[in-house]
Amino acid sequence: MRQTIRALGWIIAILWICTLLLPITVAFSLIKLFESKAVGVQEPTVSFSNGNFSMSAPFHINNTGFYDLSDIGISIQIGRKNKTISTSSRLLPNVPAGTMVNSSCDISVSLEEMVSKDRELLINDTDLNVSVSPRFRVAYIIAFGFSMSFAVQWGAPFYNLTISDVAYDNVSQKFSMWVSFDNHAVYPVNGSLLVMLYNDIGEHIGSATQDVNVPSETPFQTFFELTIDRLKMTRNGVVRLYFGGTQILEKEWELS
Repeated sequence: MRQTIRALGWIIAILWICTLLLPITVAFSLIKLFESKAVGVQEPTVSFSNGNFSMSAPFHINNTGFYDLSDIGISIQIGRKNKTISTSSRLLPNVPAGTMVNSSCDISVSLEEMVSKDRELLINDTDLNVSVSPRFRVAYIIAFGFSMSFAVQWGAPFYNLTISDVAYDNVSQKFSMWVSFDNHAVYPVNGSLLVMLYNDIGEHIGSATQDVNVPSETPFQTFFELTIDRLKMTRNGVVRLYFGGTQILEKEWELS
């Protein structure tokens, strides 16, 4: 009986030592992680395809600590001027001690969704605020998390979008105008531009479509000519410009 009590005493003592040593060893493990820059996030890349803007943020987790990392997740939030444009999160498999994982967190936003949240991104250059928040558990017990923020330059795909030289020929019943913009984005603007013309009482009086392919950092100008019903023609009205089925501009027009 006395030997059993003594054995229990040793077991309890060992458990207490382990309990006291765990936070210390975890702390040293975290120090090793942060000293070696175990979590690294690269600058996101932006692309546009099939009516969707995509942003990919590559990152790595190098577990140089003593314990496995589990319940690993990373969240990315993109915003501008206190507006949240998009959020995304991803869960990763466990990273055992001494191993490294390379991955990426991807965000996709449709052109229509982006316009509804912040139309100025289409026509104005700006800085986007990107917040990255990794989280994980050390030794399957203790949870940690932190955030890092940085700015990403955004180039507007339709910078300085302008409709000019509006004219109407009574003889040919042709309505004409110029559309111009500069593609400041890092990707080409490739798709269909649709012009919808309305008179001063909101009646649709004409439309025209052109396919465009504008390389990055390139100015663009094109001429639209629409056949108009003379009976519906007025001295002023509204023109709407669409790209990929999404309205990107609405402007009043008036004949000189």
